Formats: sequence, structure tokens, C-alpha cells
Amino acid sequence: MKYSPARDRGVLLLSELFPPAIGGSAVLFGEIYSRLGNIPVRVVSDGVEMVRYGLGVTSPRSLLRYLRLAVRLRASGRAVAMIHCGRALPEGVAAWMSKCFGGPHYACWAHGEDVSMALTSRELTLLMRKVYGGADVVFANSVNTRRMLRELGIADDRIHIVYPGVDTQRFRPDVDAAALRQRLAPRGETVLLSVGRHQARKGHDLMIQAVRQLTQEQHRLLRYVIVGNGEERSRLEALVDQCGVREQVTFAGEVPAGMLPQYFAACDIFVLPNRIEQGDVEGFGIVFLEAAASGKPAVGGRTGGVPEAVADGVTGLLVSGTDVAELSAAIARLLDSEPLRRSLGEAGRARVVREFTWESAADKVASLHRQFVNCNFIPSRQAAVVGAVQAHERKLP
Repeated sequence: MKYSPARDRGVLLLSELFPPAIGGSAVLFGEIYSRLGNIPVRVVSDGVEMVRYGLGVTSPRSLLRYLRLAVRLRASGRAVAMIHCGRALPEGVAAWMSKCFGGPHYACWAHGEDVSMALTSRELTLLMRKVYGGADVVFANSVNTRRMLRELGIADDRIHIVYPGVDTQRFRPDVDAAALRQRLAPRGETVLLSVGRHQARKGHDLMIQAVRQLTQEQHRLLRYVIVGNGEERSRLEALVDQCGVREQVTFAGEVPAGMLPQYFAACDIFVLPNRIEQGDVEGFGIVFLEAAASGKPAVGGRTGGVPEAVADGVTGLLVSGTDVAELSAAIARLLDSEPLRRSLGEAGRARVVREFTWESAADKVASLHRQFVNCNFIPSRQAAVVGAVQAHERKLP
């Protein structure tokens, strides 16, 4: 059956994380859902924040808010073909409730860290399993996230990997960053860069200790620039003073989105030695793709979805994220070989251009949506839908 845009009522994207919100998930939704072509998209981000699972899903106050949102979503079934939920918790809960009472079918995203954090609570794990189990499609951002969903018991034919992408026209090696580079490294220092929220799992603390080792023990001329902010900021500031590297570390804070390509272009090595911290895991790491698109080698942690974002020994180096000496050695290896830095950076750029574009990610989401619109969500035709979708997936990276 040929897809007909005229009868497609489109997508309602329900997500608390959407531009101008900051973060990888917000970027992902903004980039993908602005590229769905002739599929109508409505975005609802207000009214979601009040339904945060931190309130407790069994409290009367929280339950009432979920029900109110579910009623709104059920009514939207006359205007949209499908709801896309940014996460299982909190957004997916209302969509699941709505569907139970005859509301629209829904798809749900899984990012890795959201799944791992919910697994720390029996109550949230049960609720998350219900939400993903009721979804017609689950978008996983990596093979690692798909593995986590499988372990939850989610049917394999409902899980589809949609890798994040990168805008290779914004992030590219020839971005003019001379002025920024001069400001960051006035003495000709080698510039190491981290971009990301200040969270324990990101490994900023390990990097600060590695900077101490590289500068005080190996006497290297370095500047470590940290872009971002978050709950760990004060602890990291204290660690900088404790390690005696105040002159080598720059906290740039949040920077305008338009400036990010300059920061990547101004650095020599991108470093984010992520680790698993109390169940919290890096689901993928769009920043690694941004570094690669900028032609920069990356050093990342060997956990979560990062090994899919960084090809070890090809576009960067992977470390445990828990060993300062190991991290220092990896950085030193790159510092000592400009040809190695250049080859990793060039390979990274070629890889993202070939495999990690927002266009391919949006194409996959749009294809899945169209398959279900064509079949009008008739259960007896689900096998045909799954077969067609899997055939499409084999053509994509």
C-alpha cells in the first residue's frame, strides 16, 4: 500500500527535552523532528515538566497529573496518528494510560541513562516495563540501549536502533576558531576539551587528576577547557584547587549553541572519560560525533553506548574511565604523535559523514511512522509491518 500524506494525521512529540533546552536529547529531538518531510509534527513540551517521576508515581498528586495529561492525549487521537514520547518516564506514562483507555498508539524513545536510572527503583522499573511494553515502536539510541531493553523483556521486533547524528556543516575542521584559540591558549598550550553537563559519570574529575599528572609530573604545557555546567561544578572547582591546576583548567560554563563549533575547532583533543556511576551510564554521546565532525580525535570511556560513537583505535581511544594513569597514558600517546591525532581526526570526520547524519536518523523515524500509518495499526498486519521495517533497517548504518 502506497503511503498517502493526505491521510496522515502526523506525530505529536511529547517531550520535556526540546530546544531551547540544553543537552543531547534536546538536540536529537530538535534535529530529527524538524526533518520528517511531509509528516505533520506537533511538539508538546510545556505541561510535561509537572509530571516528573521524582514526585512518586503512586502519590495521589502525581497520579492526578498523569491522568489529566492522559485525558489530553486521548483527545489528541482525533488529530494525530501517533504520539512519540521523549522518554518512558515521565512522558511515556501518560501516553500508556491514554492508550489503555482508547487513546492513540505511541512510540517511545530510550536513551540508555534514563533506563539505567529507572532500574535503581523497583517501582520505576515496573512502570518503565509497562510503558515500553505498551509502545508500538521503541527507538533505542544504541546497541547497548537495545540490550538493556531486551533485558527488561521488551519484544525484539519492537526495538529499532536510531543512532543520533551530527550537523557536519556546522561542525567541521575549517571553522575559524583562531581568536578563541588565542584566548584559551595564549602561550601555545595544547588544548584538551570536554563538553557536557557536570555529572559524576562524565569523568571530569578523572580528567582534572590526569591534567595534574601530565603537567606536574610530565611537565607538559596544557589547557583543559570544560564547557557545560551542572551539580558537580562546586566539587570540580574544589578538586582543581586541591590538585593545584588552577592555571591549567578553564571552566567556560554554558556557551551559546552558535559558539560550540568554534570550541571543537579550537581544541586539539576531545576528552570525556565517562564511567558508570551508581547505575548512571552514558547512553551514546552526541558530543563525540561533534568532535569527530570537527576532525578531532576523542578519548572516551569504554561504557554504555560510547564504544559505538568512538571507534577505538580508528577515530579515538577508549579507556576504563576509572584509572588516572590509563587516561594520562592515552592522552600522552596522542600528544606525542601529531600524525596519529590527524589520522584519527580524519577517520572520525569521514565516519560521521558516512554513517551519522541527522538525515538518516530522521529517515528511519519517518519510515517507521509511515509503515504504521499505511497499515492503520491493524494487529493482523503487524507481521508485514515488522518485515518491511527490518528490510529498511538493513539499508541504514
